[in-house]
Amino acid sequence: MKLAKIEWIKFWKRKVSWILLALIPLLVFVSAKYILQQNQLFSPDTPQYAVVGNFPVLGLAEMLMTAFNLFIIVIALLMVTEEYRTGALRMVFIRSHSFRKIMFAKFLVLLILLLLYLAIYFLTCYGIGYFLFSNPEVYPQFYHQRPFTFIEGFFYNLKFYGVAFLTLVAISSVIFFIGILSHTMTSAFGISVGYLLLCFAYPNFIQLFQPILREETIFKIYFTSIPMIQWEGITLLLAETPHYKGWIVLILMSHILLFQLLILFVTRKKDIFI
Repeated sequence: MKLAKIEWIKFWKRKVSWILLALIPLLVFVSAKYILQQNQLFSPDTPQYAVVGNFPVLGLAEMLMTAFNLFIIVIALLMVTEEYRTGALRMVFIRSHSFRKIMFAKFLVLLILLLLYLAIYFLTCYGIGYFLFSNPEVYPQFYHQRPFTFIEGFFYNLKFYGVAFLTLVAISSVIFFIGILSHTMTSAFGISVGYLLLCFAYPNFIQLFQPILREETIFKIYFTSIPMIQWEGITLLLAETPHYKGWIVLILMSHILLFQLLILFVTRKKDIFI
């Protein structure tokens, strides 16, 4: 916990940290302006029509798979890969801390930061939403027959952000592993972005095989991609009758467990990273 506290202090001493924090209200505002334009294409009785109650979800959907995943890359590279280049990580080793403890502290701080950013995004969505969107007594929700009240929508939004955080933990595990293996910022950034691009590409490519593969098989392959779970899977998971719930949870947990085990494996000897 002392290491985590030190990592927390170190992170907020960087200008980039405050820039990322300042970007959150801007991202919410950009999403709000875009969704206001999209409202003209939908009627108020459709789930795509944004109101105060559902804007936190609609406003997060695209930013979750783009901005927040990029946040993870930036934070992970700052906390791990940059310290290879600057020699800061070697200075920590001199104090006889194990490499595993150092990496665990860094990963813990990364998760706390993501939780903080999500909480700020959530509250900012409600704040901006009250000024820009209508606030009807009830509104339709994705994959729910009965309309939601504001309070029901609030708890639905909390669940959505909870699952969204779980997807970020899964992505963080992958990116953190890449960051540990990469000793240069260029290679770490290139591999991380390449991983995200691959996750965007193959789910769309697999749909070309719909004539020869079962629909269920297509969807299961589609939802092996964490960004696709962020894009569509969360709403299916929280539907009145959940779709692919077990599969989506399995994919998220397997990503987290697999890459955490890989991190433990590659950090078994600290001298290979000095």
